[in-house]
Amino acid sequence: MFETRDVLVNGLIAGLLAGAASCLYPWARFQLRFAIVAVATFLGFIAWNLVISNANATGLDVDSQFLDLSWQDVGSGVLSFSTVALALGAVWRAEPAGKAILTAGIAGVVAMIYDIFVL
Repeated sequence: MFETRDVLVNGLIAGLLAGAASCLYPWARFQLRFAIVAVATFLGFIAWNLVISNANATGLDVDSQFLDLSWQDVGSGVLSFSTVALALGAVWRAEPAGKAILTAGIAGVVAMIYDIFVL
């Protein structure tokens, strides 16, 4: 379905975009949290896309009539959100969960929107 090289390159770009976008939220700029966001987004993005690519799950990559959004795109955002939330929660346990979830939400939306256009 997707070449491994394409998934890795696009995952790297998605991670960089998510890290940059999370810098808009001041909490993410403190203690280099945006770097954790970038790495976790990269890992979540490539994990999802490599799994569905190796499973040849072509039925997930069918765009909706209304939003030009497929389950594959949504899955990239959801797994990116999950890995970022897990990473931030594991490293900064004493911080309010709402701040980590908001930052993870930014990363998930960025990864999903980026995935609409590339894979």
